[in-house]
Amino acid sequence: MKHVHPGETLKMELIEGRKLSLENIAELLDTPLLDISNILNGHEGISPKMALKLETVFGCSADFFLRLQNTYDLGIAKKSS
Repeated sequence: MKHVHPGETLKMELIEGRKLSLENIAELLDTPLLDISNILNGHEGISPKMALKLETVFGCSADFFLRLQNTYDLGIAKKSS
């Protein structure tokens, strides 16, 4: 089973679904462009702080974003053990 990084889900929702650019997303979240790029490209996870920002700006609960991250992390851990 392929483990989907939550950044991939965000990329589909925000860039493809809402037609936002990385610059738009970074500005809306008041976050450096590199940080957003790293999350959307699967190089960094969604931290609790970022989950709260996503909740405030986009309306889904912070718990939802943290569950996505936790599910991904657990899947990767199971695969490597």
